[in-house]
Order: sequence, then structure tokens, then C-alpha cells
Amino acid sequence: MALRTAFVTGATGFIGTHLVESLCARGCEVRCLVRPDSPAANASHLERPGVTRVRGGLSDPAAYRGALAGCDTVFHLGALVAAPRVADLHAANGTGTAHLADACAAQPNPPRLVYLSSLAAAGPPPRDRAFRDEGDPPAPISEYGRSKRAGEVELQRRADRLPVTVVQPGIVFGPGDFKTATLFKAIRRTRLHLTIGFRTPPLSLIHSADLVDLLVAAAERGETVLHDADGRYSPAGYYLACDDRMHPDYAQFGRRIAGALGQGVLVWPLWKFVGRAIGLVAQSVARPDPRGNILSLDKVREATVRSWACSAAKAKTQLGFAPAASLDVRLRQTAEAFAARGWL
Repeated sequence: MALRTAFVTGATGFIGTHLVESLCARGCEVRCLVRPDSPAANASHLERPGVTRVRGGLSDPAAYRGALAGCDTVFHLGALVAAPRVADLHAANGTGTAHLADACAAQPNPPRLVYLSSLAAAGPPPRDRAFRDEGDPPAPISEYGRSKRAGEVELQRRADRLPVTVVQPGIVFGPGDFKTATLFKAIRRTRLHLTIGFRTPPLSLIHSADLVDLLVAAAERGETVLHDADGRYSPAGYYLACDDRMHPDYAQFGRRIAGALGQGVLVWPLWKFVGRAIGLVAQSVARPDPRGNILSLDKVREATVRSWACSAAKAKTQLGFAPAASLDVRLRQTAEAFAARGWL
């Protein structure tokens, strides 16, 4: 299916910015949902031919229902990564997704909805497996992961009225990623990389450009989710997303970032109980950041599991997914982009 007119949520975010640029380069008309309270600077890249800004939030379908008319694809990237209350996460990532799905399903010709979920919604691989794949049932271990899984369940319940495809990426990095830039900056300035625990989990990583290519491929020719009113899981329509040629653990990731910066780094492990104590204090006193830049017990929980390694074999086989460059090349490109922005 060729993309002609797309509706994008989360268009002012890190991944959304790259997706909008890619869609425009393909000649696609793009309509972007922008919250009324979104800073103007975050939406400056939307001031271009072929892009229409739609003011509103996911919780107010009346504000954007009309903009869905004539769209062949909806890319749902809007999400909350961190919040002061668990209920806020579920309201944004679960209920907000349900509102959008209902508005899409009410269209005379419902669009394909591509949902950017998260590996956190799937959970770590089973204990007897080195890698998670789509056949493994969901087992999220964090509140963020459970809220993203709630969004998936809402879509499964509506899959009889709406074609849905779900993409579950691991850690996404690349130019414009302020969260990862914070880590690059800390390593460059302190030459120190803190880890929680002496054995850190293998990670699944994907560059933003590779993820955008996969999202477009999923919209054009991906499987669709099977309908289930009770939200029971089936792997149909789900794609895990990462560069599975390598799964560095968090300590190794820090060393590779240092290498991309052209310097060395000391990896300093903290006892897990120390990490949990820091997480508890941080979430108690820090100002909540929707980008997830604060340490919290939820993030510590994610950082101390056995593994986050997953396989992208299904996306490779069905969608022709292939990362365009190696991890080390992508990290060097990312470091150069951060330096150009003055983020280091």
C-alpha cells in the first residue's frame, strides 16, 4: 500500500520528527496532532509544505476526528514515558490509544494504524531463552511497559473494525534524542559510566532512521493484529525492532559511546540496593519529565532484569528490514550530530 496521506501523533518528539521528514521526502501529505501546550520550538520542523498541524490531544477526539478523513495511514507515536502517577501513564498510553482507535474506526474507510509500542510492553525474554521473539507472550515488568501493553490490548479489542500493526522497538537512539545525549554528555565530561549492578542486561538497540524505515514498511505491507475482545495475545501483526546483530550490555554500551567520542571511560557499578535507593529518592524529589530523563524505581526495575535481547527475524523476513549501518558507525554519527547541536 503506497502512503499518500498520513496522520501522525507524537510528531514533535524525537522519533516523530524523523518520521515526518521521511514521509515528506516520500511525497506524502502529513497531518500532525500537536498538543496546545507543546512549545513552539518543538513544532518548528512542521512549518513546511505538505504538513498540516492539528491542535489537540488524544483525550479529545473531537479536536482531530475531522483531520483523519481521507488518511490511509495513522502513525501513533504519541506516548508518556514517565509520570508522577501510574494512572497518568495508563490514561495517556492506554485510554488515549483507545480514543484514537475509536476515531479511526469511525471513518468510512478506516486507515491502517501503526502503533509504536515498546519492547517494555513485551518484556524480557523467558528465562530459558537467549532472545525474545514475537511468539513469546507479553510479560512487562515496569509500569511504563504495562501502560504500553494496555494500549496494545485496546487495539486488539478494536481490530475487527480497524487494521492495526504494532512495532515494539528496543532502545532508540539517534540525532535529536535528548535523552541519549544526556548519557553521551555525562560520559564525555566525567569519563565515568555508572551501572546498576555488576552484571547488566544485554540490550536491544535501534537507530532512529532504521526504525522510521521499519515503521513505513509496516504500514505498507505489515501483518495486522488479530481481533480479540478480551485482549488475549497473538503474535500476528507484531514486530520486534532492533539491530539484532549485536546485543551489548549497558556497561559495553557506555564503552562504545566513549569510543564514538574518541575517549576512554571508567565503568563504575553500583550495588543494586544503592541503585534502588537512588531511584526512590530521585522519583520523590525530581520534577517529572515526560521524556523519561529522571531516574525512578520503574527505570531501575527495567535496568536490573536478566536481559533485554530480542530478535528482529520476523521484521527481516516479512518486511525486508535491514539496519543501514553498524552500531559503532551509528554511535559516531549520533555523537557528531549531538556535537553539532552543542549538546555535548
